[in-house]
Amino acid sequence: MRLADDVRRCVVFLGIKKIGTDDELDPIGTGFLVVDADPYSVYLVTARHVIQPLLGDPISVRFNRLEIYGGGARVETYDSINWWFHPTDKTVDVAVAIIDVPPWADSTATPRKPSLLMPDRFSSKNIGPGDLTYTVGIWKFLYGRKRNQPFVHVGHIGLVPEDEKVITENWLSDEPGESKQVHVEAYLVEGEPLDGASGSPVFVRRSIRNNDKLKTWVYGSYWLLGLHHGSWTAQPGRDYQIPTKGFVRVPRGINVVVPSMKINEVIEQEGVMRARKKAEAAKDAEVSAEPSAISTEPESDNPSHKEDFTSLLGRAARAKPKAGRT
Repeated sequence: MRLADDVRRCVVFLGIKKIGTDDELDPIGTGFLVVDADPYSVYLVTARHVIQPLLGDPISVRFNRLEIYGGGARVETYDSINWWFHPTDKTVDVAVAIIDVPPWADSTATPRKPSLLMPDRFSSKNIGPGDLTYTVGIWKFLYGRKRNQPFVHVGHIGLVPEDEKVITENWLSDEPGESKQVHVEAYLVEGEPLDGASGSPVFVRRSIRNNDKLKTWVYGSYWLLGLHHGSWTAQPGRDYQIPTKGFVRVPRGINVVVPSMKINEVIEQEGVMRARKKAEAAKDAEVSAEPSAISTEPESDNPSHKEDFTSLLGRAARAKPKAGRT
């Protein structure tokens, strides 16, 4: 099933800018853009373990560039960026920052409401094991020399553990004596992303039953399922035994996805809201100081009438933010 190009355009690449260049990046992970309407804010979302080693240091983001600005890609370095993490659960591998997207960037942003699945919407959309998923991020063997080339890994939900947690590698600490594993709230998705895809958005396409008698289904709209934490790995001799004869069989292709509800919990904490209002006030003051500036509010979303996620993305791409914003 084809994925709309606007979904790929919400993805950016994170890393370290190569000295002496404007568009070359040593990538360390993937990020994606999420937009909120009131007050207007754009969030850069990625996995916490991607940016944890760089906290307090500049971080570079490579955006594709609009053709009217020369096309290709360009690296934007943020010297000072304030990352927000989950307020109560350190095992949530999510990092969120409020950023200004450059005016030359050829990008879209996923509308936070209603695109990020909440528990009630997850249930009402009847999303579950077997539904198609799309993990959109870096494929390290070809991520694009002239432009970002997000790779779409197609898979499916393998397991929704519900009240059970998933075991994954402990990325929280390197302290001696720390457990090598940690239990996290997550979905398990089958697919083949490699190193560099950490922080990628994972979308899910809902299934709609079209014939109760024949029990047949058709594809429906797609939603943000969550964030790609990483691939589940197993250690020989600990998690499975190496046979003394024949080939070694190694499990692979199972990925841990942080639920989008957890991204919402990071965004909705009180400190983020204060930062959003502060940024809004600063932008308003900047616009007021420019007599020639024209202020245009972005279109508001009406989720009760616009259920199709594709149309929501198109609306976000067409929205005209206030002067000085992108």
